[in-house]
Amino acid sequence: MKRADILTFAGAIIIVVIIAVASQGIGSIPGISSIPWLNGFISPESPYENPAGEFTPHTPQVWKIPKNTDLNTVFVSGEGGYPVTDFPDDMTHFGASDPEYSEIWMPGEIVRFATYTGPGNGFSEKFHVPFGFWRINASMTAVNKPESSQLTWILVDAETGNIVTGNQMRYGEHVTKTVQASGDAFYVIVSTQDVNQYKFILETTKALYGDNLIQSPVRRLTAFLNAA
Repeated sequence: MKRADILTFAGAIIIVVIIAVASQGIGSIPGISSIPWLNGFISPESPYENPAGEFTPHTPQVWKIPKNTDLNTVFVSGEGGYPVTDFPDDMTHFGASDPEYSEIWMPGEIVRFATYTGPGNGFSEKFHVPFGFWRINASMTAVNKPESSQLTWILVDAETGNIVTGNQMRYGEHVTKTVQASGDAFYVIVSTQDVNQYKFILETTKALYGDNLIQSPVRRLTAFLNAA
């Protein structure tokens, strides 16, 4: 058998393993737990890594987006700062919750990949989202003065300065906002009134999650086989 044929056969096996790991996890492959190097499989160029490297899930796990308490990094001039630091004058044009799109967001096909939680006003750290289609589930808890509670928030694309989406919520509301944008730098601005706790859950579909997990190692493997 020629060397190129052997490499092609080996490459096909590796691709099958990567796809299985992405969709079901490493333990789903019979006998795979006995292979030590596969148990520690990590893609060094995972598309999930955010710029600071905190978020590298190879099985579904939820990354907690930290708050940015260093206002010097927010208001600094130039590309390093935050291009939007205040809310629009009119929040009503963002509307209410987006439709659920049940044909896309089916039970068992939703992956939570990050959360941002409060209390407190302010800014999140910039975070990376590799998915071209995702959504934010926003909710809040108001115990002391629910009748006057309000949660105002926007999602900003830090690369373009565009406000992607946002909402102004009252007590008892649960808002879902769909986002069709990926990039290396998003952040959230939050303002609260009589809110005890808020939570933003970032979700995508299982198919998109798996596609992003396997695309980087598959590209490297394809390049290696083409060079053989």
